[in-house]
Amino acid sequence: MKLILAAGLVAGLAGPALAGACGTEISALEPRLTEKGRETIAASSGGKEVASRREAQAEAATEKGTSPSALPKGPAPGSAETQATADVAKASGGGTGVMEARASLNRARELDKKGDEAGCMKAVSDAKEQMDKS
Repeated sequence: MKLILAAGLVAGLAGPALAGACGTEISALEPRLTEKGRETIAASSGGKEVASRREAQAEAATEKGTSPSALPKGPAPGSAETQATADVAKASGGGTGVMEARASLNRARELDKKGDEAGCMKAVSDAKEQMDKS
């Protein structure tokens, strides 16, 4: 009888311990994903600055009687605006990866709650790959 109780106790403890492994992975990945999202948002804000500058240039041209269509179609090669535009383009691709990674991490949480360790770990792995793409 004691052996059966001990086996039941060990089995009862093993379930949460196994589920905890994926939960630990989720907890470790969450701050990295949050930081990656912040970086993407910051880059997006930089893109808004570039767009704002271009809009101001178009307004100034209109006030001087010049058609905005006569303005250059893009930033001058080698300018700070060119670099800012490139930075935004590079980081904005990460926005999709961050969103996909967040969805995979949420899926991992659900699978962890259901006790699906293998599915949870696969979803965490997917989230890591998606985040690394960005």
